[in-house]
Amino acid sequence: MATRLLSGSSAAAIVEAARIIRSGGLVVVPTDTVYGLAAAALNPDAIARVFEAKERPSDLRLPLLIGTAADLPVVARAIPRVAWRLIDRFWPGPLTIVLPAAATVPGILTANGGSVGARVPAGRTILRLLEVLGEPIVGTSANISGEPPASAASDALRQLDGRVEAILEGDGEVRGGLPSSVIDLSRRVPTVRRAGAISIDDLRAVVGTRMEVVGTLTGPVGKP
Repeated sequence: MATRLLSGSSAAAIVEAARIIRSGGLVVVPTDTVYGLAAAALNPDAIARVFEAKERPSDLRLPLLIGTAADLPVVARAIPRVAWRLIDRFWPGPLTIVLPAAATVPGILTANGGSVGARVPAGRTILRLLEVLGEPIVGTSANISGEPPASAASDALRQLDGRVEAILEGDGEVRGGLPSSVIDLSRRVPTVRRAGAISIDDLRAVVGTRMEVVGTLTGPVGKP
């Protein structure tokens, strides 16, 4: 399979990327942090391909990207008030919020753990894609597991050429640097599972002092 390069500045290319994802394919997409590997979030076969392409252990859940905060109930249930406070402060942006998964979310995506991480990214191209697609996507980093996340389309092509249908190139919006911070609200005490682009102090200012920190910068989403 030859991997195609699509221009994120082209409306036709964004429509094509949406078509590929909707049909069960994989597309590397630019986000506001690093390049992500996108697939239809409610399609178990597409999700299985993400694990295969990344050589990622199946016991690690995959995070999601959604177009607006209004889409959160599509993938999550029992959304507490503190989640909406975090959303008001940090979305669109690099904060992944872990919540109990909705019944529509496939078990393969959550590693059968019953919770799901989601965020609204701030990148222009990815938001346009999500608007055209009209459904959530897997938003894991575009790299082979254990390798550095791709901060340029060329990095993603080097690692995933032939494993994905297309790469949607960004328009200078991918910052690189730290990945999203991850806060788990699926348990009684809010728990930071990955310290990333949003500082612990900034999270604590919204959540309060009753917050645990168990993750490191390199800790995977959903794992302590």
